[in-house]
Amino acid sequence: MKHKLVGALLCIAMIATLAVGCEGKSDKKKDTDSKAKETVEIKNEGDPIVIASMTDEESQIYGELIKQVLEANGYEVEASGVGTYNNSTLPRQSLMEKQVDIVQDYTGRGMMFIEDVDPVLFQTDLETAFNTTKEADAKNGLVWMCYSPYSNSDGICVTKEFAEENNIKDFNDFAKYINDGGEMKIAIATENSYVATEPTCIPGWEKTYGFKLSEDQVVIGVSDPQSMVAKGTDGILAANCYTTGGTIEALGLYVIEDPEYVSPIYSPAAVCTKEFLDEYPEIQDILTPVYEAIDETIIRDMNKRLSTDGENAADIVSQFLKENGFVK
Repeated sequence: MKHKLVGALLCIAMIATLAVGCEGKSDKKKDTDSKAKETVEIKNEGDPIVIASMTDEESQIYGELIKQVLEANGYEVEASGVGTYNNSTLPRQSLMEKQVDIVQDYTGRGMMFIEDVDPVLFQTDLETAFNTTKEADAKNGLVWMCYSPYSNSDGICVTKEFAEENNIKDFNDFAKYINDGGEMKIAIATENSYVATEPTCIPGWEKTYGFKLSEDQVVIGVSDPQSMVAKGTDGILAANCYTTGGTIEALGLYVIEDPEYVSPIYSPAAVCTKEFLDEYPEIQDILTPVYEAIDETIIRDMNKRLSTDGENAADIVSQFLKENGFVK
């Protein structure tokens, strides 16, 4: 009787094993079929779209963004030029010479590279600034496809605590603080010394908002002005910055708003040649909603994660695209 029971149990065990094996094979087949369905057909096999961007943190993120979005939509991409250009003239030059197909740039470049453009048009609103560059550059065979709704320009930052304690949100509030006798000392990085003299920076803010800083209130030639503000080094209360820089959040700083856009608008934009867009007109529609989904708050966090938290651009961008439904 015992032998029969053991035999029966062995049979049951073998049947169960076979069933599990079949189920495992079935699951594997389902996974394979699912992956096959998810595979995107390459639309330009052997003829990759070449993209490039500058070395700064924000340009690296946008270059990676273009790469991942295009790949997710079935395009072969050559992205070795992302994060490699160390000045603003090289991406544009490469584009004009047809060495690359898409570059990451900023609308404010229109004032630098395009003749007969009214600088005032870059000090009104984001759309006007973008369209001014787009329309002016059309004669050069370049197409500004889309832009993100914020400006990464020159600014002044203070600690969040200082801004809250003194009710400073924008330069109107800052002017009131200065005119009421408030203490102030601004540090400016050596490489950004122009902030003290250019009409699009301190002199322009003074004239537009109605305040005046004395010479001893502006310290030029320091190496890390934002850290000095965060630590209160040598009585420094403010510093120059790029308005969406990654260290802003990391150091707990607040960028004083410039509602009159004294410092011209620099919105990140995707640029290509007309010839390229004629061949791939759908790419403008693919990139536009992605660019429009990134605002000042989002990019500051992404910049911080890249520049101070040690994350890489590919992971930061991948998470953003998945969370916002641009890729699976």
